[in-house]
Amino acid sequence: MRIYTVHELPGAPLDGNGIVLVKEGYSFPAIAFSWAWLAYHRMWVALAIWIGLTVTLSYLVQAAIGAPAAAVASLALNFMLGAEANDIRRWTLERKGYREAGLAVGATLEEAERNFFAKWDRPLMVEEVKPVTAPVWPRRARARADGEVLGLFPEAGAKPGH
Repeated sequence: MRIYTVHELPGAPLDGNGIVLVKEGYSFPAIAFSWAWLAYHRMWVALAIWIGLTVTLSYLVQAAIGAPAAAVASLALNFMLGAEANDIRRWTLERKGYREAGLAVGATLEEAERNFFAKWDRPLMVEEVKPVTAPVWPRRARARADGEVLGLFPEAGAKPGH
């Protein structure tokens, strides 16, 4: 079972679109695709810090020890990102105004979402479903009793552009 932290954007519609689940633990995709993983999750500040840190560390280690040591240092930095990636993602969500709403548990992300929403105490905004017998086109509005005309022209008999 995996544990996810649930983050909610206050003021978002209550249809679940303002909810983000972030996995606890190590992120293997962040190791393999470090900068691409950060860009995919739209963590621009973290991406800028990551690129700056990688370039600086690689340059300093290569100048001091050599190219093989710079490769090892870069690999170690990728493993560090894998360990901290989901925490960085939580930090980024907090910066964007999200707040932690709880925890969810499940074997997959979808199962964790189902478990969370099954226990969620807030109402979901669900669009009203029309019965099958409802007409496809709505009926025309009847003319107003006060003689005011609804539509493109301000008064009856008016010509366009006048």
